[in-house]
Order: sequence, then structure tokens, then C-alpha cells
Amino acid sequence: MAYIDKTLAHGERVLARGHFHWTYSLMSWMWLLIAGWALIGIYMFFARQIHKWTTELVVTNKRFVFKRGVLNIKTDEFTANRIQAITLSQPWLGRLLGYGQLNIRGEEIGQFGLPVIADPLAFRKALIASAEGTEGGPLPVAA
Repeated sequence: MAYIDKTLAHGERVLARGHFHWTYSLMSWMWLLIAGWALIGIYMFFARQIHKWTTELVVTNKRFVFKRGVLNIKTDEFTANRIQAITLSQPWLGRLLGYGQLNIRGEEIGQFGLPVIADPLAFRKALIASAEGTEGGPLPVAA
């Protein structure tokens, strides 16, 4: 059972889940194939995959959750309305293949970057919807 499923409050619904892009696993497999004969290739493969398997990025109608780790768990959880800025880093290949990295800055939460995820624009939209309380409905258009 996922961490978020254990911690959902009454009336809380998941709006979006962030997922690592398939290129992350491809790079892990490349480490194994190219340097698998050396211990570094095996180590890098499992280190990257365990990082992927134990990371959760979730936006609910009440909060944002960024959980990582399996033995030593670290979570960043806060209401989305505390976010002041979301920036997207998406290289040309990321735009073509549909991946990017979101950086979040907010009051009392500081600034941190999320891992590279698939469909970062949809995840960003869910963060904005949660902050505005629109829960995934149409976002207002600025005049």
C-alpha cells in the first residue's frame, strides 16, 4: 500500500500522481548493460531503481506530498496554497518526449526541485487547482 493511501484524510482525494518518465528507467538499464560487468553498473542500476520505486509525488484536493525513501523516509507535505512559485525546466528533448522538472518555492517551505517526471504540465495544473480549491476543474483565465 502506498504511503499516500495510508495518510489520506477524510474527504481527501488524489488529483494527480507524479511518475518518473520512462527515460529514467532506460538510463538505469544503460548503466547495467554498459557497466554491468563492473560493480558500479550493478550498484547504479539498483540505486536508481530503488529511488524510483520509493518516491511518491502526489497532489490531493488538500495538500501536496513528496515522499522518498524506504528505511529512512523523508516527506515534504504542505497545503498547496503555500506555494508561491512553480518553475518548469524542460529541455527540447523533454518537450518532445513529455518530461520535465518542476521547482517549487513557497512561504515557510523554502525551495526544492522535484525529480524529472512524465507530463509535468498536468502535474503543475493539479498543483494550481489544489491551491485554488478548484479540484481539477477549469482554471480561471487571467484578464
